[in-house]
Amino acid sequence: MITSNQEAFEFLYDRWGLVSVQVMISAVSAYGADTGSVQVLTLLSGTSETFSHEEEKALVQAMRYVEEKLPKWQEQRVVAMPDGQTLTIDGALVADD
Repeated sequence: MITSNQEAFEFLYDRWGLVSVQVMISAVSAYGADTGSVQVLTLLSGTSETFSHEEEKALVQAMRYVEEKLPKWQEQRVVAMPDGQTLTIDGALVADD
């Protein structure tokens, strides 16, 4: 049972990897967490016929985690992932000052 937004993020990262984080960041930037999660769910469920109810719930929680962390991540531009990989935030996803 996933109990926190961060745990959900780590669960999905373990399941789908760095690409899922990039997709979540883009969706949150464009639509926000709630609408963005519908967009990502549609995309990911099209690539996996084993998309479970637990994964759907985790996606909504993970998107909220991304929405919460995104301003800091945009400021840092390089984000450490749970397994030690790093993700560089595309300049197009960083608001102009």
